[in-house]
Amino acid sequence: MSQSSHPALEIRDLSVEFRAPANRGLFEKPATFKALSGISLDIRQGEVMGLIGESGSGKTTLGKAIVGLTETSAGSICIKGQHAGPARAAGRRSLARLVQMVFQDPYASLHPRKTIGQTLSEPFTIQRTASRAGIAPRVRSLLQRVGLSPDHAARYPQHFSGGQRQRIAIARAIANNPPVIIADEPVSALDVSVQAQILNLLDDLRAEQNMAMLFISHDLSVVRHLCQRIAVMYLGRIVEIGPAKEMTAAPAHPYTTSLLSAAPRVKARNRAQAAPIVLSGDVPSHAAIPSGCPFHTRCWLYEQKGCPARCRTEMPRLETLPGGRQAACFFPEEAATPARSPAAACV
Repeated sequence: MSQSSHPALEIRDLSVEFRAPANRGLFEKPATFKALSGISLDIRQGEVMGLIGESGSGKTTLGKAIVGLTETSAGSICIKGQHAGPARAAGRRSLARLVQMVFQDPYASLHPRKTIGQTLSEPFTIQRTASRAGIAPRVRSLLQRVGLSPDHAARYPQHFSGGQRQRIAIARAIANNPPVIIADEPVSALDVSVQAQILNLLDDLRAEQNMAMLFISHDLSVVRHLCQRIAVMYLGRIVEIGPAKEMTAAPAHPYTTSLLSAAPRVKARNRAQAAPIVLSGDVPSHAAIPSGCPFHTRCWLYEQKGCPARCRTEMPRLETLPGGRQAACFFPEEAATPARSPAAACV
């Protein structure tokens, strides 16, 4: 895996907030939903970083913010050293040359009234990267690169299976060789037999074009297979980042341990996987994030440690640990070893 000295994707202190309208007549202030708070991460050229977390943790919002589909509230996004500005029409064309997104639903990501040839022609037409006479050969080449026949260019999306549609969506994303790809749950809507084919295709294209990829998923087995590093999100924050093998073997945040314990395994690799952890309560609202550590209201380690006050009052920062890993927890050395006997509930 070839990597340059500068990150292909560099995110610093990124925040995204949404304001809900206040109820009329009740004199209430509009609620503020903090979808993302202080996100910072780097992805090197040729690297695949996995992004995992529960539904509603902010994974897709981060992906959309990177490609300019969601307005950011603070922070910066740099792609190949170029600043990606706010999500306005004027900057969309230049940003699209740098980053593309593969969406989760292959059935909704293609225009039903356009042939595949018309869909795949658009990146070349909009970006003016091929002459009118040169577009058709480029489209045929794209279809072959993703394992489809050039004859498919004349057909419509409804003539294809889910796996074939996702191949077409990937072909559209890589048409102009962007340095960064955001893959948002690209195989979750596909049959298990097709998932491996799409994953292998993404990995082959990543190596061929030396792309950086942010791979958003809730499937830990898929992330372990494809990604070199993993970032874990909870309530719009990164709580742990590290190499995939080390993190899955010995997590440094209790939330990561909980996710690993919930993943089905034929044979457990570590203690966390052998004893599944059931988190208490529901995920808090992004409009009412708990004080201190956002995870403390559901954290088994918080109870195991006797409910330390600092967990309720101090926000743990993402600190670098030995080996280069990072975790936002006051007790990272104990995060991989949940107690076998239940701890007393905090009151």
